[in-house]
Amino acid sequence: MQITTLIPAYKPKYLVELLTALRHQTVKPAHVIFSDDSPNQAFVALLQSEPLRQVVADLHVQVVPGPRTVAYDNFRYLLKLFGGRTELFHILLDDDIPYPSFYERHLQAHAMQPLSCAISRRWTALENGQPLRELPLPDAVAQHPQRLLQLGPALLFAHTVGRSANWLGEFSNTTFRADMAPGVADASLAGLSFGGLEDLGAFVKASLVRPVGFINEPLGYFRTSAEQHSANPMGRPLKLAHLAYLTLAMAAERLGQLTREQVTAQMAGLCPVIQFRYGREADMAEICALMPGLGRREPEAEARFLALWHVYSGAAGLRELPEVPASLDLALAA
Repeated sequence: MQITTLIPAYKPKYLVELLTALRHQTVKPAHVIFSDDSPNQAFVALLQSEPLRQVVADLHVQVVPGPRTVAYDNFRYLLKLFGGRTELFHILLDDDIPYPSFYERHLQAHAMQPLSCAISRRWTALENGQPLRELPLPDAVAQHPQRLLQLGPALLFAHTVGRSANWLGEFSNTTFRADMAPGVADASLAGLSFGGLEDLGAFVKASLVRPVGFINEPLGYFRTSAEQHSANPMGRPLKLAHLAYLTLAMAAERLGQLTREQVTAQMAGLCPVIQFRYGREADMAEICALMPGLGRREPEAEARFLALWHVYSGAAGLRELPEVPASLDLALAA
């Protein structure tokens, strides 16, 4: 069983650390593909120049220019570049670091049982890589004696979407089966976009196909810095994330994964928070005006919200992706 590492590249300042982490894996990926979304194509220049090119030759690194539109287009493009070349794939953000046994443990998890994806615990670290804390896991998970847990949709939807909480992490601490790629590239569920929560949405969506494996040990870290979207509470990415919890809950209700009572309780708690935090933001004014009615599950407010969300989330304007370069196919086949 082999894995392809897909890196949506934007910040070259951590490139050496990232390559070092990949080179020290006890089991290395079969391919490493960078899609360079940086403004000046810094990754293309660095990875195709000497001596770095020779230093990482054993990683079978390929780098191509990214679409340079919106961030998730780069993820979608990488999944198109991947094309099911190996049994597994891993989307690794350019500022996160997998520990040396990351791929070894993930491959073991996938070999033990048929999983849609495997998610390992991870630390949150300072910009210099010093680990600080973990995400707050449910007690039943954190205190479980087994190292590998199988999580089905009933548990995942109830304890994440139903509580507006993501304790699973993100793409960097997750490996997927190849057949999950189309679902990961499509950030929607039951006809509703979950743009802004692409990671959590992909996890719960994958659980509908096969169980999600949770590796109950930290195998990497999520780097925090002032440059990250999460550092700006009033930025568009966090606005999208708040709203996407609402649409994920609605999608879960449509699919019978959450009851109407569970979704009503979730929305009654979250809608006032959204209105309080973003009610004075110009781009959120029309949406926030709907929050009181949405929190009461008024049909008119819900219909209007979904219409606005379709545009605000970007679902109404998905772009065509570039074609896969022929040079990449030839390089990976070599």
